[in-house]
Amino acid sequence: MACDYVQSYAVLLILWLYKVVIVSKLISRSVFCLLVLFNSSANAKISQWSLGAAAAYSPSFYKETPSNATIIPMVGYEGEHLFLRGFSGGYRLKPVGSPQNIIFRFVYDPRTFKPNDSNDAAMQKLDERKSTVLGGMSYQMVTHIGIIELTGGTDVGRTHNGLYAEAAWRLPIRGRGWAITPSLGYSYNSEKLNNHLYGVSNEEALRTGVDQFNADWDGQFFIGLSTYFHITPNVRVTGGLRYVNLEGNLENSPMIEHTTSSTGSVGIVYVF
Repeated sequence: MACDYVQSYAVLLILWLYKVVIVSKLISRSVFCLLVLFNSSANAKISQWSLGAAAAYSPSFYKETPSNATIIPMVGYEGEHLFLRGFSGGYRLKPVGSPQNIIFRFVYDPRTFKPNDSNDAAMQKLDERKSTVLGGMSYQMVTHIGIIELTGGTDVGRTHNGLYAEAAWRLPIRGRGWAITPSLGYSYNSEKLNNHLYGVSNEEALRTGVDQFNADWDGQFFIGLSTYFHITPNVRVTGGLRYVNLEGNLENSPMIEHTTSSTGSVGIVYVF
């Protein structure tokens, strides 16, 4: 009698587990399909132009250097393969919204150091660090837990000839006329790129009294949140926040006052 009861219980347990597996697969497939749909609906209107402006605020990592507050023109184009987003752009091998894609991209890197901006006498004698243009390639994949991008690139502006790699995750959450996208990731930079931004050469050290510093391959973690919402079908407000945390060898740079930075932007564009 007890044996029959155990067998019946085992059969019921197996049936229940089977149902759980089936339901889990259905849910996973549904989530995956929704992510693909959301990713493609980000550019619901193919060949869509936009024009506007944004205000950006960015604290400086450097010693006694004030924060930057600038007005940025925003010119955008979203096509099936080609896209332009302000100071960045690229070309997708597959149509927008594909579960997997290869993207060739470029981005203007605004990170600079102007010695005269610092209130520190020694920092004012260091060499200027100029902006550049970075170019690279990304592998993009839509998964059950969000969109994952792996990117590698180099300095195509030939300012420092450094290399960089980045792994990023983001999860677009969209409604009718609005969207919010949390993201996080890690950027890993070569010593050439890091020395351009945070290094102090021997010649600079002798001239300024600032300790010599040779940066290694290191990087930074970042967490971001971007959003947009439509006031009208053609007028869209955008916003973004980004927290960056320098880590490793970079924390020892004598040029740096803070190892963390939080940037923000808000803009308005007209969508054609």
